[in-house]
Amino acid sequence: MFRKLIQKRTFLCITIAAMLALGNFAGSIQVYAAEFESPTDFPCEPPADLPCESSDSTLTNPSETPALTDEELRFYFGNSVFIGDSIMAGFRNYSANQETYVQNIQFLAEVSYGVRNALKPLDKSRTHPKYNGEKYLVWDAVPLTGCQRAFIMLGINDIGIWGPEKTRDKYKELIDKILEVSPELEIHIISITYTLEGAEKDALNNTNIATYNTLLQEMAEENGWGYLDLCTVISDGNGNLAEDCCSDGFVHLTSAAYALWETELIHYAGSALSAKEAETPAADAAVGTDISY
Repeated sequence: MFRKLIQKRTFLCITIAAMLALGNFAGSIQVYAAEFESPTDFPCEPPADLPCESSDSTLTNPSETPALTDEELRFYFGNSVFIGDSIMAGFRNYSANQETYVQNIQFLAEVSYGVRNALKPLDKSRTHPKYNGEKYLVWDAVPLTGCQRAFIMLGINDIGIWGPEKTRDKYKELIDKILEVSPELEIHIISITYTLEGAEKDALNNTNIATYNTLLQEMAEENGWGYLDLCTVISDGNGNLAEDCCSDGFVHLTSAAYALWETELIHYAGSALSAKEAETPAADAAVGTDISY
């Protein structure tokens, strides 16, 4: 049975450790910006080693989150696959250089990947995630990972063309395809992140991003999926990506931003496991089943 709530000091130690982990990051993250009708690549600058400051961080009550051991975190995220675009690929690169639980995460992330590409037929010329060096449709790749939960972050390469509502609808279509192949898979939707203030590109703007994230949260709630806000924790408090969280003057992230993600994931995993633990006894009691941990 996972540990119950513990003292605030223990959680703060975990938070500090996650922040210090960025010191292990070496080298720059070479990822690229969103794919438009005529895509242009925007290489990221070497990530800054400065922490991001956000006045609207979602970590407002860390003492209320059950603290998990590193072993528990490794187990939880070791059974998780993270799906996404270049921003998620940046987190993959960051994770590979850490010595914490994030090393255990599996990734299906590609530069310029999005809902539009995901729904297109498999073709060598199209962007699809790779598993062991081979391209797959994402719903075929997920079972190969052996993971029981998927964290999906898609849409920043789509809303500039489709807009928030259509992108949401197509996203739902994609997840339905994933669940057709993997019906027992836990789905967790991750918000997309803001652009730097003044770096917006037509329909790819922070107003649409905020609208889209609201639609994603509603979609997650309607379908019983998890929703993870990784946008707020790296924002400037005014609906933009914080400057010291941005590596390229556009949308891509620094190692400091990914360190904040790492801390937020600790919070999310503790809350998710605590909620599941609370639901299981009630569900089993309803059918008269004894449970043990």
